[in-house]
Amino acid sequence: MKKLLIALPMLVLAGCSSQEVITMQDSSVQVNDLRDLDYDGVIEAREQCSETLSGASVNNDGCPRDKTVQQSFRLDVKFANDSSDLRPSNYAKLEQLAAFLSDQTDANVTIEGHASKVGNPQYNLALSQRRADAVAKALIEDFGIPASRVEAIGFGDTVLLLDEDSEYAHETNRRVMATLSGSYSTTDMRWHIFTAD
Repeated sequence: MKKLLIALPMLVLAGCSSQEVITMQDSSVQVNDLRDLDYDGVIEAREQCSETLSGASVNNDGCPRDKTVQQSFRLDVKFANDSSDLRPSNYAKLEQLAAFLSDQTDANVTIEGHASKVGNPQYNLALSQRRADAVAKALIEDFGIPASRVEAIGFGDTVLLLDEDSEYAHETNRRVMATLSGSYSTTDMRWHIFTAD
């Protein structure tokens, strides 16, 4: 019985020896770069935009997708009574508007000049136009915004914020407003579970 137990494994091994043993040969060479160096989910072999913004939504070529965004900027510049001279303190507000316009090159701005209801309506209309022109001129000459993107309109005393006969109301109504709305393209970001907004 002992001889049978010893002979059995040998028979099994002998039966296996007649079969050809196949080993994996390293005959295949990796041709394409399968790494994802910018971590956008697209391998380097297919990548056409190698420096994708981290977290950007990309197409099959690894290029970021753009989306159109509406954004607006509101400017409120006040003037002294019967004056169209810009105060030095107004330049900080104009600098913010100019930076916005420089960043959003497809956006245009309409400068709206206004006056209080003190005085002659025809005079107030001309005064409000001079105020709008002063702001437009500063944007063009001091901040380099192209004149083709800036329009100035005077409304006189026809659009009052406060329709009262008080010094506070008059001061509030002597203003230039610039409401700017522009569409621009920005990189569409992928949503993930940690997205806050």
